Amino acid sequence: MGGAGDRGAVTVEIAGYTTLMLLTLLLGVQVIMWGMAALGAHYTADHAAQVTRLRGGSTTAGRADAQTMLASAVGGALHHPHLTLTRTTTTVTVTVSGTATSVLPGIAPPVSVTVHAPVERTS
Repeated sequence: MGGAGDRGAVTVEIAGYTTLMLLTLLLGVQVIMWGMAALGAHYTADHAAQVTRLRGGSTTAGRADAQTMLASAVGGALHHPHLTLTRTTTTVTVTVSGTATSVLPGIAPPVSVTVHAPVERTS
């Protein structure tokens, strides 16, 4: 039938392919977690920019709104969030950064989103 030298080769191949398949699956989950964190950071930055850019808006109101968004909508997807918010007479800039949830040991993908918006003016 088969050669005696091939005994157990299928078992070794299956173990190797299973390991590669699981690593690929975990890498896919890590990419999804990074995407969720980036989406949450973008949502937070955009919402804070909209609150800050309003006539009568302030960086304090924008910062409070961002903290609310991070606590409620983003949840645990973005770790160690850092918020930078500036308002000039013409523009608002909001940057939200942090790290995504780590699925693979030792990998904590960074996330950083910056949103610019014009300040609302009355004519």
